[in-house]
Amino acid sequence: MKEELPPIPDSAYAKGVSAPFCGLLGNDPVIAGGANFPGKSLLEGGEKKVYNNVWRLSDGRWSQIATLPDSTAYGASFQLDEAILFAGGNVNGISSDRVFILDKDGLRELPSFPVPIEQAGSSRCGEELFLCGGGGVYSCRIGEWRWTLAAPLPMPLVQPVAFASPDALYLWGGFNPESLEVPSCGWKLPKGKTAWEPCAGIPDGGSFVGASGVSLPDGRLAVVGGVNRDIFAKALHNGPEDRIPYLSMAPEEYRFRSSIFVFNPKDEFWTEAARAQEFALAGPGVAAAPDGSLYIAGGELKPGVRSPKILRVCLKK
Repeated sequence: MKEELPPIPDSAYAKGVSAPFCGLLGNDPVIAGGANFPGKSLLEGGEKKVYNNVWRLSDGRWSQIATLPDSTAYGASFQLDEAILFAGGNVNGISSDRVFILDKDGLRELPSFPVPIEQAGSSRCGEELFLCGGGGVYSCRIGEWRWTLAAPLPMPLVQPVAFASPDALYLWGGFNPESLEVPSCGWKLPKGKTAWEPCAGIPDGGSFVGASGVSLPDGRLAVVGGVNRDIFAKALHNGPEDRIPYLSMAPEEYRFRSSIFVFNPKDEFWTEAARAQEFALAGPGVAAAPDGSLYIAGGELKPGVRSPKILRVCLKK
């Protein structure tokens, strides 16, 4: 079952955004930042705009509750018990090392990362947070806010999906910005170990580039959206002459992933929990409600074109 929620009442968000921060305050969804092309499209040479608004949906109405110090997209969101952590991202084309916490008292800044990080995988397990990007796995304990390098990545990865369980840290690509490889395999770092091991790969041999992962209350991982591996891998090698033909395709021709997949660390097995064309997105904001349903906000329908829809989706058990 899926429900479309009211749109954000702001002309800047009328075309939707991709790569926003996303989480919950109480039971209310929060969307912050994000990027879109409000004027001309990417195909027409339009300029990307990045936002600093922080929006909350309460009693069926959106209101702006805070303003980020920087207009930010492509950052990481961590759901805390009564707060949301906004971490890193891209600010005016530059990677950020800034970290902010949003709670009932408002927005405040926390100690920065050791390095600027954007388009990273993030996950929480208990009181520990993990951020996978910038060449390594960084971790910190909630309340201490001291980020340290916990492990190297198995390879350089942009836009990986990460998931932390009590027994291991899991990672799926993403793409390698150096080799332009788009791996479909998975890795896990067992607790107390220093070497990555193979684990269940991405369902159907696809890709999680552009996908958004979020931990569910029952200890599983849900992954929404992502690009088509073959089409994206080919596009990484496009020349200038390919730009207009590539950007001119209809949304369905990019074959973004329309399934929501769920990973269970108990048996390291993937299942399909929902499928709809509305889930065929790249870079949506995603948050998990206490009942296990998902909020899905925006994301790309195709390169440069965003979805304005904000959905609540109940997953199959």
